[in-house]
Amino acid sequence: MESSINNNSVQNLNHQKIHLHNNEQIEKNRYILEKYLKCALFCGKNSRPLKDCGANNTTTHENNYAVFSGAIELCKGCDISLHCYLENSTSVNWTSMTIHNDLLNCILLVARQKILSEIEMVPFISIIVDGTTHVSSTVHLVVLLRYELKGKPVERFWGFFNAANGTGDPTNITTESLTQTILSEMNTILKGATYKVVAQSYGGAAVISKVNAGVKKMYPYAYNVHCHTHQLDIEMTQSISGDREVQMFFSDLSDITQFFLNSPQRVAVLDGIVGKRPSQTGCNFTRLGGTLDTVYVYRSEMMQCMDIIIETSQQTSIIKQAGSINRLLSDSVFVQWSAVFYEIMPNIHSLHDSVQTAALDGSADERIPILVQQFEKNISNVRNRVPDIIELASNLPDVDVKRKNLDEHYNNLSIHDYELNESRKKLAVEICNILIDTTKDRLKFTKHLSAVKLFQSEKYPVYKEKFPIKLLQCTFHCYPFFDKDRLRTELVVMYYRDEFRSLSGIIPTYQYMLKNNMIDTFKEVILLLRLLITVPPMTTGQENSFSTLRSIKTCLDNTLVEEILNALTMIKIENKMILDDINFSKNVINMFSEKPGRCLDFKYKT
Repeated sequence: MESSINNNSVQNLNHQKIHLHNNEQIEKNRYILEKYLKCALFCGKNSRPLKDCGANNTTTHENNYAVFSGAIELCKGCDISLHCYLENSTSVNWTSMTIHNDLLNCILLVARQKILSEIEMVPFISIIVDGTTHVSSTVHLVVLLRYELKGKPVERFWGFFNAANGTGDPTNITTESLTQTILSEMNTILKGATYKVVAQSYGGAAVISKVNAGVKKMYPYAYNVHCHTHQLDIEMTQSISGDREVQMFFSDLSDITQFFLNSPQRVAVLDGIVGKRPSQTGCNFTRLGGTLDTVYVYRSEMMQCMDIIIETSQQTSIIKQAGSINRLLSDSVFVQWSAVFYEIMPNIHSLHDSVQTAALDGSADERIPILVQQFEKNISNVRNRVPDIIELASNLPDVDVKRKNLDEHYNNLSIHDYELNESRKKLAVEICNILIDTTKDRLKFTKHLSAVKLFQSEKYPVYKEKFPIKLLQCTFHCYPFFDKDRLRTELVVMYYRDEFRSLSGIIPTYQYMLKNNMIDTFKEVILLLRLLITVPPMTTGQENSFSTLRSIKTCLDNTLVEEILNALTMIKIENKMILDDINFSKNVINMFSEKPGRCLDFKYKT
């Protein structure tokens, strides 16, 4: 009996020694993996892929893994134990892209788990979607999630998604496939909490703007709002750029812009010619609209400018560009679209500027419906004049001179040219209709801005004497889940208290209540404030406006596969969230250790 006990003790002691030895090795493995993880986070934070690409984005043997390996080499030089381990390790190839990709995948999943844990704690979220073109010419959806966290708005990157999912054809993206892609992600995020989504905003591809209706069927309070991230004039221009001929026109216009922006001397030559005309203001190539105005007003002078550049330039490339622009300026198609958009674009820019102004001065809920009506009236006037605009442009004396002599029929145009002109007129009319519909759809919902007015502190003395019942009714109509009576009572109390009159805006008011432990006192007011912080603002300059999307789009300038691109973008955009989570590296390593088929063990033995 005593011998058996001794044998068991020896066996237990041996097992403990084996586990201790194994855990020591596992500790080393996890230490090495943590170093690799930090290098991956470094690459992602600084927008560097884990490999460099040569010409045409093709990976070569010489530069493969250069960025990542460089970071590893730097760590080896600063850490003797790491250097010795890697130099003597034969059991695993640490430079394997399989390890790198698995590590990045774990980083992405752990970061998403962190975002999901935040979403569980907040009452509302908004979804911001943009359709953008990857460098590989694939249309991708970029999905952001916006919500209030610790008194401030955050916009979390969720991922890139192939817009062709469900169709398989990147050239045939449908509203249905886009809606299903977005709903699939939202269902994963919210797990049936349909009441949480209080806003949705879309930009990019024209078809995306039609997705909101499908999403709202499942998420009834997900009102489609215009977000400052999606610049109004740019979005409206993109909505009418679906036709190839129109796309080519704007592309040619961009080429002209770059031709002059690259050389102040060329602008000076043109200004010299234009300056001979009385009461003219000079040329503007600072934006597309300025180029359009210059092309339309000074087209003949620009052709003279191109002739001078062709005669005086010593560079073959410049001569070719000037010749190409010269031919373009006399092309009937280009001239006709110049005339059409010269009438359209000022209305787009005017609406954009007016909406910006209205949003900043707090009158957007009242003024925007009027602005949209005026815009519809102006564009309808252009639509009615489309035949005359195109006919006038077609008959200018220096437009397509050679083709005018082909046939005297149909006002000096051939039958083929006549049919093309008629088709172009129909397309121009359709563009006007699209603009009107897009504008109505994008700026349809503004009632949430009435709720914002409840927190204009300069009006609190007025609200104290006469409660803004219409604003409250409008708020409750949009969001009926509030306790209306309690919300009114809490607002009355707030209007009577002097300390709130120095707080301007929804964020300072909310943060003051949090700081002073007023959560129970102003329960419904705080809920409304969190909702208003969650809804994206209409324009930059408002208190809760910032743009995560602009930073994200820079991550599309490479040809990495979607999963790796998502991981690297997550690291870059959500770097602060990752660094603030003291358990992030541990959670990534734990998830990595669960992957099957590992040559090394990363799980501690008990």
